[in-house]
Amino acid sequence: MKTRSKRIFSIALIAAMALTLVACGGSGGSSSGGGEGGGEGAKKFAGTTLHMIAEQQTPTESLKKQLGDFEELTGIKVELEMAPYDDVVQKETLAFESKSGAYDIVAAPYEFLGKYVVNEYVQPIEPFMEDESLAIIDDYDSADIIEGMWKASAQWEDKIYGVPANSCIMFMTYRKDLFDNADEKAAFKEKYGYDLAVPTDWDQYRDIAEFFTRKKGETLAGEKLEKDMYGVSIMGKRHEASCCEFLNYAWSWGGGAFDDEGNIAINSDETVESLKYWNDLVKFAPPGVTSVTWDEQTTQIQQGIAAMAIAFNDCAPAYEDPDGSVVAGKMGYAKLPVKKEDAAHYGAWSYLIPTDSKNPEAAYVFLEWFNTPAVQKQIALDGGFPNLTSVYEDPDLTSLPYWEASKEVYAISSTRPRIPEWSEMSAELSLQLSNTLSGKAEPKAALDAVAKEWAKILDGKLPVTYQ
Repeated sequence: MKTRSKRIFSIALIAAMALTLVACGGSGGSSSGGGEGGGEGAKKFAGTTLHMIAEQQTPTESLKKQLGDFEELTGIKVELEMAPYDDVVQKETLAFESKSGAYDIVAAPYEFLGKYVVNEYVQPIEPFMEDESLAIIDDYDSADIIEGMWKASAQWEDKIYGVPANSCIMFMTYRKDLFDNADEKAAFKEKYGYDLAVPTDWDQYRDIAEFFTRKKGETLAGEKLEKDMYGVSIMGKRHEASCCEFLNYAWSWGGGAFDDEGNIAINSDETVESLKYWNDLVKFAPPGVTSVTWDEQTTQIQQGIAAMAIAFNDCAPAYEDPDGSVVAGKMGYAKLPVKKEDAAHYGAWSYLIPTDSKNPEAAYVFLEWFNTPAVQKQIALDGGFPNLTSVYEDPDLTSLPYWEASKEVYAISSTRPRIPEWSEMSAELSLQLSNTLSGKAEPKAALDAVAKEWAKILDGKLPVTYQ
């Protein structure tokens, strides 16, 4: 039973991710036009100030550093407000509901798209795309934007409402140095009867998690541990992070949020079994899993106290930072193990133009500039992931240790539901996941409670139609 969102990435995306792919041509395609080379009318909106809000994370920090180039090119100034995930959602929701017109561009988690469209908070961008007078960036080529990312992030009922931003995806991270250690290989083979290798199924993953869980004073890779070591890091906080991690297991087991007909399947046998498995891993994770989101997980990996994790790939640059990570150069990256199906949770934000924006045309010009090769390449060099096919094949990036694994899992990607009710539904799911991982609820009872609450939230709107 395939119960992941039907927003599976298209065959076009798989082709776009292939190693042999040839970059799109388009209108120039140069790697130097992000801050120069404006087309006719580049100063059409000179003197305009755009107000923007986005999550404070590495790609947004990179974008902020480049805003001077945009202002030089167009004369448009961008006031960028950055805040943590929850604060961004709260601030922009307040602005929408009060009709304050506070923002010209908002960043939104893609699963909020349906809610924002249905409530008429954001506007489609096709009218701007069709307006030739707004095509003022020389090397903007919409055909170079990866089709699957764009659809998942910004398409609703066959209309485009923005562009993908800060796209990321979940893959497996592991301590390559430990997996390659001869002593550890021999000890693993003796204990489990097969070779220590990057796990391709979840039974192997559990064995390896158990194997690398050790107490302070024990030996690991020939050295005495000065602190406890754990086999896995788990994101179990009552937060969107727990939903993101858990759905990987649910999809892999053949379960998920809904079945193929759009009926609730969060408490299906397959999904319950996947939660039982995840809950069993807790004993191999650092204490306090219900306080861990992607931020705390990144710190655990950087500190070298966990051998493996299912993590978003945009955390990998932090692992490889020699100034902040003791495991820089020691990490490996791969697609997730498989139970019944491949799974890789796609996560992204969308840059959208509010319906009450005071400067929608200038905001669209910014979205064009954002998707030029120079801007996207710099974001990638600073630790983010680009929207453009051409940038994915840039030789300055293909040597990054997490690049090939990222391309592999982007071709698998599934998305969580983008229906208007999902924010309420995910809140209930994260609550019950946290209850399970903390020992307050059994997996079946927890997911039955989720299904019951989801039915109330959907208020008879079943089966669900994915947009």
